[in-house]
Amino acid sequence: MTDAVAHIPIENIYYLFCYAWDRFEEAITVQVGGSSSPDLPTLLAKVLLNGTRTLLRRGVDRGYRLHDEDLATLRGQIDLGQTLRLRSRQTRRLHCRFDELSYDVLHNQILKASLQRLARAPGIEPSIARELRQAVQQFSSVSDIRLEAGVFSRVHLHRNISGYGLLMRVAELAFHSLLPTEDGKRFKFHDVLRDERKMAAVFEAFVRNFYRREQSTFAVEPLLLNWNAEQLSDGGEGRLPAMRVDVFLRSHERRIIVDTKYYADALQTYRGAQTYHSGHLYQLFAYLRNAQGINAADRYDGMLLYPEARSRPDACYRIHGHSIRIATVNLAQPWWFIERRLLELIQPDK
Repeated sequence: MTDAVAHIPIENIYYLFCYAWDRFEEAITVQVGGSSSPDLPTLLAKVLLNGTRTLLRRGVDRGYRLHDEDLATLRGQIDLGQTLRLRSRQTRRLHCRFDELSYDVLHNQILKASLQRLARAPGIEPSIARELRQAVQQFSSVSDIRLEAGVFSRVHLHRNISGYGLLMRVAELAFHSLLPTEDGKRFKFHDVLRDERKMAAVFEAFVRNFYRREQSTFAVEPLLLNWNAEQLSDGGEGRLPAMRVDVFLRSHERRIIVDTKYYADALQTYRGAQTYHSGHLYQLFAYLRNAQGINAADRYDGMLLYPEARSRPDACYRIHGHSIRIATVNLAQPWWFIERRLLELIQPDK
């Protein structure tokens, strides 16, 4: 998929991720500066920096942390066993356990560590790196932690601090985009945009959440299909797998199954001729035939949707009563063109 990624403006990549994270509304409120960002680490640095400044203006979140301390007076609960050990050593103190409001909570630790990490990223402009280090100084009461992949799943945010949601996502993307050098003092950029498996999931989630947010004709729902099959014999171990549809749009008049494909080319070459990917068509057709078995009165249409790269097919067919469209969306266009294209693709047939 390298051909497509190379030409997508970095701001569009950012919006793509923000839709996939279902954080687009927050994304457009975080300014990334007037100048365009030349690469993903610089853009992530700008987003994290400006989002952090917004948090600092509104007030950084605090949370209760459990403390264990030997005190002269009672606070919270007494740990009787530890207190008796103190008394056995002639120490006239109480070992207490108590909760205390503190800025030293996990989401602030991740934010501080991410700012530090991006400040040492290759290619970051010296002025931005300096601003990142200045922002870190505002978290002097927050512990330094070593970022690991598993730490992000331990963050639990409630509605009152939802402003951290986008920043935690950006911090996680920055973490996977920057790998430590052998000496552990700096970082090198790992282009996650060329990870086809990851980007396929991002593209699917982007399309799903775009249609969920930007139109009201269709409800966007999960759809899990079983094979419309009759078992004729005992098959021993194993059973037919369920089919999970990427994007399912439902209105009173239509049902549309959208199967997203993050491929460098929407066409394949077979014996010198360019054809559509047969496997993709077979998969979409299986979805449509088995979905139709749920309620024969409903109309199910299908669409294979690719990012535009080496080819740009846009064709409609009617196959066994199902309308099937094979289309692309050019992610290198200005964003409003992308929005218009996606909305046009689900308009009724003319």
